[in-house]
Amino acid sequence: MNDLIPIRRYVNPDNSCLFSSIGYLIESNNFNEMTGYKYRMMIAEYLLNNKLNDVILDKPQSEYLESIQDITKWGGAIELRIFSDMFKVKIASFDILYDRVDIFGENKDYSKIIYLMYTGSHYDPLVMNFSSDGTQSTDITKFNFNDHNILLKFREYVKKFKDECVDISSLKNFKCEICSEEFDNQDNLLIHAQNKGHWEFKQI
Repeated sequence: MNDLIPIRRYVNPDNSCLFSSIGYLIESNNFNEMTGYKYRMMIAEYLLNNKLNDVILDKPQSEYLESIQDITKWGGAIELRIFSDMFKVKIASFDILYDRVDIFGENKDYSKIIYLMYTGSHYDPLVMNFSSDGTQSTDITKFNFNDHNILLKFREYVKKFKDECVDISSLKNFKCEICSEEFDNQDNLLIHAQNKGHWEFKQI
């Protein structure tokens, strides 16, 4: 395992990037453009058969079921916690904006772990391969939880993407650095970013 190279696999910068990232890590050989939607529906089906506390879902379960099927809604910590229990796997999410790693299912006895990174506005899956230009068919997506060398390799690797981070919550008036369009609220910024794939903004 010492010769493995960490790689970021890119998924579409849309509202379903978390779901697509988890889908890639769980079954990379079956990954396609419908994976994000498929994994939304998997959560909905899981909740139809498993009652979760409204505190966990941050809203009544009936409302959450409606929300999770809306492809304009983002995924986050709630969904990562559910996916961890669904697949009996720990999920490590590197928040590179705050240089932090959150591990979902950390207190469960799941032996495997998967990794993804979060820029503040987008999720992508993290994998290992034997070559930096290795094909996706040879990606290794699941690891032993007690293999701390893998965690350290990923943690060092994601630092190179620090300049992609966008703390949307702190922005007031801002401009897209790609096309120079200006925005005065976060809602319009997010619509622009998701439709155009532009995620580089500066405050003005």
